[in-house]
Amino acid sequence: MDNDRLNSQFRNFLGAFADGAILFPLIASLSVSSGFSSVMLLGSVGVIYILAGSWFQIPMSVQPLKTIAIAAIVSGANSLEVRLAGAMVGIFCLSLWVLKPDRLADRIPKYLIHGIQAGLGLMLLRRSVESGFEGFSQGTHSEIAVILFGCITAWILGKIIGLPILGLIATIGTLVGISRGRSISVSHSDIHSIRWTFVLALALPQLVLTTANSVLGTYDAAKRYFGKSASRTTISRLLASIGLGNLAISLVGGLPFCHGSGGLTAHYRGGSNHWSSNLFIGGFCLFLAGIQFYFGGTTLNYPPLLLSLLLGVVGYYHFTLASPSWKIQAYRPALIVMGMIALMTQNLLWSLAFGLAIGSLSQFLLSKWMRYDFV
Repeated sequence: MDNDRLNSQFRNFLGAFADGAILFPLIASLSVSSGFSSVMLLGSVGVIYILAGSWFQIPMSVQPLKTIAIAAIVSGANSLEVRLAGAMVGIFCLSLWVLKPDRLADRIPKYLIHGIQAGLGLMLLRRSVESGFEGFSQGTHSEIAVILFGCITAWILGKIIGLPILGLIATIGTLVGISRGRSISVSHSDIHSIRWTFVLALALPQLVLTTANSVLGTYDAAKRYFGKSASRTTISRLLASIGLGNLAISLVGGLPFCHGSGGLTAHYRGGSNHWSSNLFIGGFCLFLAGIQFYFGGTTLNYPPLLLSLLLGVVGYYHFTLASPSWKIQAYRPALIVMGMIALMTQNLLWSLAFGLAIGSLSQFLLSKWMRYDFV
């Protein structure tokens, strides 16, 4: 019995870091590209993980609002613009308390959601390639060899034993980034300059994904994975957590977050079956934040090549999320255009606008064709 309990706790510990391949690279990138304090990013994630575990009583995931985070990393949006976008998501989620989010989500075309995800994936893959050249040029031969060997080995082991070992590699990279961290200064004008087009470009696509994926998708996944243990995971509680949490975090400069279904899946497949996983990962993030604060570091000097590879993994994951709509031939033109617009402009707002326009045009032409066919 003791061995079974020990084995269960070990799997909960391992599963706690299963989503690290997405979480830690995005935190590192935000701390460098947008001027966030890594102390606040790591500290806020630690607190949210612990609160989410105790609130939902399952291994609840805490993920960056990836549409906002990825778009900010690629576009160079500053921390204040990211915080305002996160606050908009918080207000939006709280407003859904008085509406019926499932009915609202049904009215959002699936191809639009998948088009945004494909665009995000392409944007991040482009960023990954750019960072990869930097990583190869800056890294020593031994460092490059170790990183490539570690990532390839982790990927192969993950396929063999069915556990996401790459998350542990990302966690190790965070430790290395802290050991090589540095303090940076952000100018007063940078902090207080607000480009509202940037804020809208960060927030509006995120609202679409949050409604259909972060809330309803997480609710459905929790019920399937944990059954009766997920009785506290309701749509209202998810909306309250994301809404109130992002409003509070926007005030202190923490990480805009959601409870993504993909992160929940990663924890579950990594071995987590109890919310003690949240204590492990939350406590670890608080520990990292404490180290950063003690040594005065404000950025994570993440190994560039490792960051590039992990961002590439996240980008590929997001790109493949569009596969359900890609299988439907009528949606392919919209997906292609949305992806190309995102890749060229690095702005999801334009991608969303073109997706809506193409969808409306397709519906109009289809209605005309049907009318002509039956007359």
